[in-house]
Amino acid sequence: MNKNYEKFFTEQGLTVTNDKAYGFLQGYETTVLYDKNQMAVYPIRIHISFYATDEQKNRIGNAFNAAKLKFFGFQFTPYGVFIGLNGWTSGSTLKQLPERLDLFYKTIRENGGLNKDYCPVCAKQIGGEFTAAKAESADGAEATAEVEPAAVEKPETKCCNVDGYMITMDIGCVDKINTIIAEDNKAYEQAPNNYLKGFLGALVGSVVGGIMAVILYFIGFISALSAVVAVVLGAFLYQKFGGKKNKMMIVIVSVTSLVVMLLSVLIVYLIATGVAIRSEGLDMGVFEAFAILMGEQEFAALFWRDFAMVFLFSAIGIGIEIFTLARQIRRKKTIN
Repeated sequence: MNKNYEKFFTEQGLTVTNDKAYGFLQGYETTVLYDKNQMAVYPIRIHISFYATDEQKNRIGNAFNAAKLKFFGFQFTPYGVFIGLNGWTSGSTLKQLPERLDLFYKTIRENGGLNKDYCPVCAKQIGGEFTAAKAESADGAEATAEVEPAAVEKPETKCCNVDGYMITMDIGCVDKINTIIAEDNKAYEQAPNNYLKGFLGALVGSVVGGIMAVILYFIGFISALSAVVAVVLGAFLYQKFGGKKNKMMIVIVSVTSLVVMLLSVLIVYLIATGVAIRSEGLDMGVFEAFAILMGEQEFAALFWRDFAMVFLFSAIGIGIEIFTLARQIRRKKTIN
């Protein structure tokens, strides 16, 4: 972690280990992750654990939005809220941190977000002062039990690593969440792949991207944008047509998109050849004329140059989207 950030979070009472700071700020369990590879997005990523109803979360979100903070993003999780921070420089980000943290915790607290003494999933009390356990005597009279209250009433908890963030919750909630994840993953594994249906969806999406590539080419552009459109739309329709969202989806969508992008080059040249035939009044087929033109060194060099350019830009566009698709197909793992 950046030394200045490490110093700041240490002074706030958090324990810093490598690029992670963990502990309790203003009564709320907090994890801070620092990722210098995400400087263009959110190098500072904070998770604040708390329980709140949907209505309370809506109020918290509205308050965050009303603050109109720059270089700031947030998303509610089943355990609290994720907050991403950035700035023009690391120095300016650090300078704004105290004020921003005060705003976040104050907003959560004033809108009913329960602190570290409560499970962020079920709101069961897991910390703080517990009422002494009561027991009945033989004659029905109430008497205080001769045991430590916490040993009787305090539920068992577990601090879990959830996507890098440390979250303490009731052990029963951990078991329920893991059961749901396991059942969901089992259902996913047993679902049919439907490769043919998925391929048809990917083909439709790729054709749209191919048409866009042809239009852009005649305007005078060769761009990775068409390939990105082909992959994004192809992946969307792959799933809509019934294809399973897995590694094969990435392979099928990527290969289909690349093939269609390359075919778009051939289509452009065939269209241009057809136009030339009509303008010259020649009596021959498009493919026959194209074959003759490909025998000309200058024409062939131009064709293969454009073919290579489209291949390069398509590979770049597809490569970019593969990372996005890889995140989409990632299955949830049980928390521990």
